[in-house]
Amino acid sequence: MDVPSLKKTHPQKYYFKALCKFMFYLGMGDLWYEENGASYISKKVYTAWRIIANGYIIIILLDELLSYARTDLTDREKNDLVQFSFAHPLIYCKVLTLYIWKDRIKVVMERLLEGSRPIFHSLELERLSVKQFSRHCFSLTSASYVTLCSATIEGIRLHFIEDIPIRTEVVYFPNRSETGFFINVLRFFIEFHWYSIVAMMATMDCLALCSLLTVGHKFRVLRLYFRELRTRIMEHRGKKTREQLNEEFKKGFVVGIKLHVDALWCARNVQQSMGPLYSIQVMESVALLVMCLIKMVVAERTLTYLIANFAYIMVLIILTGSYMMAAGDITHEASEVGTAIFHSGWEHCDGRADLRTLAVVALQMSQVPVYMTAFGVITLSYTNFISVLRSSYSFFAVMY
Repeated sequence: MDVPSLKKTHPQKYYFKALCKFMFYLGMGDLWYEENGASYISKKVYTAWRIIANGYIIIILLDELLSYARTDLTDREKNDLVQFSFAHPLIYCKVLTLYIWKDRIKVVMERLLEGSRPIFHSLELERLSVKQFSRHCFSLTSASYVTLCSATIEGIRLHFIEDIPIRTEVVYFPNRSETGFFINVLRFFIEFHWYSIVAMMATMDCLALCSLLTVGHKFRVLRLYFRELRTRIMEHRGKKTREQLNEEFKKGFVVGIKLHVDALWCARNVQQSMGPLYSIQVMESVALLVMCLIKMVVAERTLTYLIANFAYIMVLIILTGSYMMAAGDITHEASEVGTAIFHSGWEHCDGRADLRTLAVVALQMSQVPVYMTAFGVITLSYTNFISVLRSSYSFFAVMY
């Protein structure tokens, strides 16, 4: 299927495929579940690119960690070092998690996009879900790069004021006293490293967020199916015999149960395959929010520095809030399925015992809450989003 027709007929698949393609170009491997038909030479070239891209990230991370051995760091550099040497390795932990769960993610992605769609789908709801994808991914990516640009502007300001090289990350080599063409080229790659690793982080988080939003979409489609089932039964009353009406409803109700089982399977397996990403993000957000608050208290309060720090805080809040709200939508949508099942029209089918039994089983299954969690303990929800922010401030208040 060509790209324009895919965008019109299956917008969710189009969006996921575009994300996976971008991750592929970043050297994060092929996460798409369909065969790409690449030649042997192309595969070897791409393997070399993956080694170079990931080696570049790892080498700069090690250079950053080694800077703890430096004795000439200023107070500002020490504060930045603690913050970045905590945040950047955690971002790469997300990449490693993606590599570990790659095969499982492919299976889950295929089930999300293809599993129950041939049975029943709503193109209108799919388009609405893709608009959600775009809003979440745009806000996350734009906030991330606004933060990077703010940090770069602050580095340029310090370059002109203090006559030091432009710096956004603190590394062991090169230090501020070293100069030369090769050193300047190396400095460029060190500064570009932050942009590169954030691109990886943004695409991973977008993939995880889109997976959560797709699970929520599945529960919305399920509710629509049961509403349409009721409408169909009400329209056929008086036009078909009771036996025909009962049989039609029973077949439709069984299909609805299958759709519900598929949605629950997707929720459970998205949690298993993407759960480590949520867990890392929650831990990272709490710790980095505390660090940013402390930096705002102890560091020099220039306008560009405050903008950079506020931008960093904002991206943490947006990223954590996106996860929490997308997961909270799943819990809410799943909780509404029981009402849709109860009002699906089973009471109009002559009171057959087997239909009542099916309805009771389906209702019992829908009463089990669907939660997405971090570390298997912290429930991702609207309420816990506020709790995470409060915990960060409380920890800062105790520490400071």
